[in-house]
This record gives sequence, structure tokens and C-alpha cells, in this order.
Amino acid sequence: MNKFTVEEINFMCVFETQNRMKMMEEIRRIMPYIKDSDMEKLGEQVLGKLQSMTDEEFAEVDLEVVE
Repeated sequence: MNKFTVEEINFMCVFETQNRMKMMEEIRRIMPYIKDSDMEKLGEQVLGKLQSMTDEEFAEVDLEVVE
């Protein structure tokens, strides 16, 4: 299973969805508007991990903001 970093989890929490496909769609939708190179890289990392996992694996990810 793909392990997400704290930063990746926090990035995903912005999208308020428990649906993997919907989250990928939302991330792709906002990517052209991200002007920070670190955030752009983070978005690409998250997309890559989401694409390579199953819906069942995604359901096991705890999407709570971590400090």
C-alpha cells in the first residue's frame, strides 16, 4: 500500500471527499492554478499515489489533518 506523508495527507484533506476518483479529478482541476512549485510537486506526488492504489486501499487512508 502507498504510504502518504503528513504533507500529502494535509493536501488531500482540502478536497473533502472520500472518493478516490473524485479526489483525483479535483486535484487535476486545480493543478493549473497552483503557482507554488513545492505545492505543484506535492499535488503531482499525491496524484501518482492515488492512481497506483485501489479504491479499497484508499478507503483505509485516514484523511484527518495532521500537524
